[in-house]
Amino acid sequence: MAITVVTPTLNDVQWLADHAGGEGMVVSCYANTSVSPGVRPLWREHLKNEVKRIDETLADAPAARAEFHRNVAAIEAVLSSRRLASARGVAVIAASQRSLLWTYALASPVPNRLVVNEEPYLVPLLELLHRQRRYLVVHTDTHHGRLYTAVPGAVRLIEEISEEVPKRHRAAGELWGKQQATIARHREHHVLHYFKELATEIVRAWADDRYDGIVLLGEHEVLQEMRAHLPDHLVRRVVREAPHAWVGRQVSLESKIGALHEEALRAHDRQVLEDVKRRLMERHRIAIGPQAVIDAICSDDVGYHGRVVMEPDRGEVASRCTGCRSLFARVVDECPSCHGRCEKTNLWQAIALLAAGHHVSVHFVGSGQGLEKHSGVVALLTREERVMAPPERVLTAPLPERRA
Repeated sequence: MAITVVTPTLNDVQWLADHAGGEGMVVSCYANTSVSPGVRPLWREHLKNEVKRIDETLADAPAARAEFHRNVAAIEAVLSSRRLASARGVAVIAASQRSLLWTYALASPVPNRLVVNEEPYLVPLLELLHRQRRYLVVHTDTHHGRLYTAVPGAVRLIEEISEEVPKRHRAAGELWGKQQATIARHREHHVLHYFKELATEIVRAWADDRYDGIVLLGEHEVLQEMRAHLPDHLVRRVVREAPHAWVGRQVSLESKIGALHEEALRAHDRQVLEDVKRRLMERHRIAIGPQAVIDAICSDDVGYHGRVVMEPDRGEVASRCTGCRSLFARVVDECPSCHGRCEKTNLWQAIALLAAGHHVSVHFVGSGQGLEKHSGVVALLTREERVMAPPERVLTAPLPERRA
C-alpha cells in the first residue's frame, strides 16, 4: 500500500492521543526529509546519534532496551521506504508492545526529533497544524483564469475559466477608428462578462470547501477590477495579492504559494505578539503561566476569539487525573479533587490538546519573543477579566471521550 503524503488533521492527532495508552514505551520519530539544492539531509545522522544516546540511558534496563530497539527497527524500515520520496517531513510513532505503528508522510518539513515516553509525542504535529493554511488561489488576467486549492507544498487545480475577447487594434483612419471603437466596446463587454463569471466561480468554490483565505495572482490593475465583482465578505478574506505572469499552460505555483504562506505567517506572528505585549502592559484580558492558562480554558474564558500563545516545547511535565481528567501544570500523584491516580504527560502537548477540545486556537511562536518571562505560555482572553495568576483551586479539564 502506498504511503500518502498528507498533513494530519486535528482529529488524527486526537485519535493518537486517545488510542496510544497501554503498557510499554512509545517511540516518536520526526524526520526532516526535505531536499534543498546543495544541502544534504541530516535526519539519518540525527536519528543515529539519538538512538545511541537513548541506548546508553537504558543500559541498566535490558528489557526496555530491547523494546526500544524493536521500535527503532520498525521506524527505520518506514523511513527507508521509497514511497516516502515526495514527503518533506515524516512522522513515525511506534509502540511494539502494542503492535502499533503510525506513519504520516508530510507536505511540510518538521524538526528532527526522537522521543521515548509512555505516550506519543505530538507537539510537532500540533505545531504543524497551527502553521497550516489552506488557500483558495485565483490566478487571472482579463479573459482567462484558474482556481486552485493550495496548501504549502501542494497546489490542486479545481476550475479553469476563459472568455473569447476581441483583440485590440491600432487606429488607421477615420473609418477604421470607428471600427476600433466598436471592437473596444465588444472587448469591454466580454471582459465584464468574464469577471462576473469568475466571481461566480470564486463564490461557489469558497462555499464548497473550508479555506483560511484567498490569494490573488496577476497584474494589480486586473486584480483590482476583479475585486470589484466579488461580494464584500470575500473581499475581506483576501489575505495576499502578488504579481504572477499568465502563460498558456498550467505552471507550478508551489514556490509562489509557499513564499506567500511564510509571509502571511510572519505577519500574523507579529500581530499576535503585539497583542500579547499590549495586554501584558495594560494588565488585562490575559492569563499568564501554564496553570492560569489551563484554568482559563476550562472556564471558557478564552473562547472562540481568544487564543493560547506558547513558545517551543520546554519538555516540562504535567499531570492528568485518570478519574476526573483534571489537568495540573506540575507533577501530582493524587488528584486533590477526586483522589484518583494521576499520570504524567507532556505539559505543552496537554495544553494544546485541551485547547483543541475547547475549540481554542493555539499559536506557537519562536523562542526569545518575551514569553520566557511568563513561563513560556499565555492565553488571550475574550472576556474582560483582569490579569490571571495561577490560583490554588483546581478545575476539571475535560477532554473528548476516548473512542472504543
